[in-house]
Amino acid sequence: MSDERIGIISEGIEDQGVIMTILKGFGFDRNDIIPIRPDLSKDATDLNNPDRTIGTFQGVKNACLGIGGEREELDEFFFVSNNKNIIVHLDTAEIENQDFPFKRPVKVDNANYSTEMRSSLIEVIKGWLGDEYDDEIIYAIAIEEIEAWVLTALEKKDTSSIGDSKGRLGKILAKKDLSYKKLKLDPTKHKREYFEAITKKMKFHKPKELKKHCVNNRSLSDFVSELEAKFKQEE
Repeated sequence: MSDERIGIISEGIEDQGVIMTILKGFGFDRNDIIPIRPDLSKDATDLNNPDRTIGTFQGVKNACLGIGGEREELDEFFFVSNNKNIIVHLDTAEIENQDFPFKRPVKVDNANYSTEMRSSLIEVIKGWLGDEYDDEIIYAIAIEEIEAWVLTALEKKDTSSIGDSKGRLGKILAKKDLSYKKLKLDPTKHKREYFEAITKKMKFHKPKELKKHCVNNRSLSDFVSELEAKFKQEE
């Protein structure tokens, strides 16, 4: 990999951890991956600023729209010559609770539900961005939660259909001695590091293993396919 850097705008820091591990399989060193939103080093100073939203679906929307000065972070990222792409992540589980109209595709008996859902949300994000950065944005749209991506290493079925993937993942990891406590990490401080650690143990940074995981979740597969179109995977 060259000295290119890539940014991440995500709902939460745990989402960044999963994406960071995947990116390592495409030659990115951890120092090449820049967490734009949420960025804990900055967010800690913004707790009393009502115009800024730390993490969450709304935080991603604000960063793309430019509410409360947050768009400056996205624009400024591309001012640096080696900063080439930004990954925008969103989960779709609670999309109906957001402040914009959105109609889900038909889900029952629809083999293309995940891809159609992803495509619809990508169009929404492009609208937030004003159709800027079309060639620079990579979309990590998790159906329905990014925990469902992690479950692909643990379940032999379509993980996007699991109703509570967060709860399911937590129970399985506890049984496998992969809890925060076992990994000696603080759940109040190390969510990003925790999700990096567990996805590394599941070999999400290994192309052949990642391909196996993709079989069990179409939205993960679509994200990886987009990365493959942009970057060469490591051997």
